[in-house]
Amino acid sequence: NFNPFSGPALLIFGFEAIIIGGLGNLWGTLAGGILLGVAQAIGGQINVGLPFTAGHIVFFIVLVLRPQGLFGKA
Repeated sequence: NFNPFSGPALLIFGFEAIIIGGLGNLWGTLAGGILLGVAQAIGGQINVGLPFTAGHIVFFIVLVLRPQGLFGKA
């Protein structure tokens, strides 16, 4: 469901996609969003309550391995 108060909860995924791809890199943001979406889809298939957690786990893994993002700065 979507309501006027669900913005901050969904905004975190946009922020994570930008950080995963690399700040200032449009194609990196697209790749980060796809990576988060795939992680959430796979997490949802493993366990119904896991999709958002799987996305956050992928975010933290990328952040630890590549702090500048997958594609770095543009």
